[in-house]
Amino acid sequence: MNKIEKKNQEVKSVLDPKTLIKLTDIKKQYGKKVVLHDINLEINEGDRIGVIGPNGGGKSTLSEIIAGIRQPTSGKVEKRDNLVLGIQFQESKYPLGITVIDMIKYYLETFSIQMKESELIELMRIYQILGFKNKFISSLSGGQQQRINILLGLIHNPDLVIFDEVSTGLDIEVRSQILDFIKERVVKTNKSLVLVTHMMSEIEELCNKFIYIHRGEIREAGTVDEIVKKYGSVHNYT
Repeated sequence: MNKIEKKNQEVKSVLDPKTLIKLTDIKKQYGKKVVLHDINLEINEGDRIGVIGPNGGGKSTLSEIIAGIRQPTSGKVEKRDNLVLGIQFQESKYPLGITVIDMIKYYLETFSIQMKESELIELMRIYQILGFKNKFISSLSGGQQQRINILLGLIHNPDLVIFDEVSTGLDIEVRSQILDFIKERVVKTNKSLVLVTHMMSEIEELCNKFIYIHRGEIREAGTVDEIVKKYGSVHNYT
C-alpha cells in the first residue's frame, strides 16, 4: 500500500457508542484546487444535519465523502462498524436494461427485506411510480428517476440517510408526499440524516442541526431551533 492509499483509507478506531461517523481534518483537492479543507464533523444517532451554502462551496463533495463514494486527499474518516447507509444523489446510475420493479426487488432481496406484494404496490403508489414500474429506469425522466432514488435510499431502513437536493425534479404534490414519507421513516424514528439542499423549508421540516459551508470550510454550525429563534426562519438566516 502506497502513502496515498494509506492516507485515503477509512480508519477504524474506538468511537463514542452514539457516533455514526466522525470526520477529522478532512481535505479534498483536485490538482491545485482545494474543494474542502479543515473539515471536522461528527454525526451522532438522531442527528439530522442540513448542509447549506452557496453553489461550489463543497456541499456535495462533503456528502460524497461521508457516504464513502469519494476519498479525502488527507484527514481521517471513522465509521461505526456495520453502519447501514441510505444514499440518494442528484445523479444515480443504474444498470442498462433494468426495470423499476426489478431494481426495487433487487434491493429487497439484497437487504433481506420481507414485503408483501400489496405493501410494495402501496409504496410505489406513494412515490407515484406504479404506472411505469415495468419501464426501464434509463428511459425515465429526471423527476421519475429521482423518486426511485429516494425510495431506494430509504427502503432498507438505514441508520443514516444522505440526500443531495432531494426535491429536484419533483412537482409540488409528489414533493409533499415524499417529504411526509421521509418524516415517517427518518424523523419520527429518530434516524440520522445528512440533507444537502437549497430549499430552506426542508431544513426546518426535516433537520435539527445545520452546517454552513463556504469555500470549502464549515463557517457556522448549530441547531435549527437556534436559527428560527434568532432569525425567524432558516431562509431569513441565509
